[in-house]
Amino acid sequence: MVLIAQITDTHLLDHPDAEMRGVKTDASFQAVLAAVQRFKPDCLILTGDLAHHGEAIAYERLRDLVEATQIPSYWLPGNHDDPEAMAGILQGDYLSPDKNISLGNWQLLLLDSFLENPEYGEGFLDTAQLAWLAENLEQSSHSPVAIAIHHHVVPAGVDWLDQIDVTNRAEFWQIVQHHPQVKTVFFGHVHLEYSVTQGGISCFGTPSTCTQVTPPDQELREGDRQLWEQPGFRLFELQDDGRFQTKVQRIPWFA
Repeated sequence: MVLIAQITDTHLLDHPDAEMRGVKTDASFQAVLAAVQRFKPDCLILTGDLAHHGEAIAYERLRDLVEATQIPSYWLPGNHDDPEAMAGILQGDYLSPDKNISLGNWQLLLLDSFLENPEYGEGFLDTAQLAWLAENLEQSSHSPVAIAIHHHVVPAGVDWLDQIDVTNRAEFWQIVQHHPQVKTVFFGHVHLEYSVTQGGISCFGTPSTCTQVTPPDQELREGDRQLWEQPGFRLFELQDDGRFQTKVQRIPWFA
């Protein structure tokens, strides 16, 4: 069994005390990271929007905090990120830019859905990314596969959010549907916990380490903090035979 943790949408800013929508994103990230460490995962996956404005100084702080955990860690960019700055900064003894990762019997593929100058924050998988995905799935035909990406590839049920997903997700699914070894797809971007099964593949959205999106079946009541508003992260237990279990862990940041 392999245990992986997903942290997403940290939105770190230029100063550690800076706030986004009333939340000090550095402090909330550090609270989530401390909780992750208690589970002693085999690796950590950071699924984008790591710096709110792509600030180099924010990536440097994130690198130092992640390196201090001594957990093998991997990352991919989101629409708020600067991929070039990330590539130059987010590496070290434990933090790696690798995108094809062997985890026991599993292969984990990290896809780049970053789109230069998006209109609203949407994502896109270019020809090179789609070809890379197809090639690596062919090479891993005998291993269970998990795919990580920043933008969601299945609807979240929130109108405005579903307008800024992977805009060519149909091309993604055209490739994936021919590879039954793909067991799960997980992503960030949505600041929301949800799950959808498409083509027999379980897909998971994960809460941010800072602010959250109101679920489609909830109402935000002033002064009434609810579980879905709390920062969180996702754990995956990957079994050797291709089965897996996953659960979101929440941090009572607002308690």
